[in-house]
Amino acid sequence: MSEQLTPNQVALQLARLARELDDLVAAIDDAEKNAVNAREDFTMTYAKAFLTAEGSMEVRKHKATVDTHAARIGAELAEQQVKGIRRQIDSVKIRIDVGRSLGAALRAEISLGGVS
Repeated sequence: MSEQLTPNQVALQLARLARELDDLVAAIDDAEKNAVNAREDFTMTYAKAFLTAEGSMEVRKHKATVDTHAARIGAELAEQQVKGIRRQIDSVKIRIDVGRSLGAALRAEISLGGVS
């Protein structure tokens, strides 16, 4: 059986979660900038590969796609990192809501004199 939480423990955990949320918000800002830069790098690399390729339009498109594979994967991974951080932010928000509910329940129990 787990020990009973105190209001101070709940408050400390909420403070930790708030700091974690702040860190994640800063991280997503950086990740979004990286994703934009990676996408633009891919776009420019693709355009240059397409313009320097020889052959019919379809051949040039496919050659540019093959030649820019690494840049495209880099851009996709950067976008996935943003999505991953968003999921982490959502998770922390839920944990904060749970902590708030737990804190409210503890306060209600204390006000009823139910603390032993």
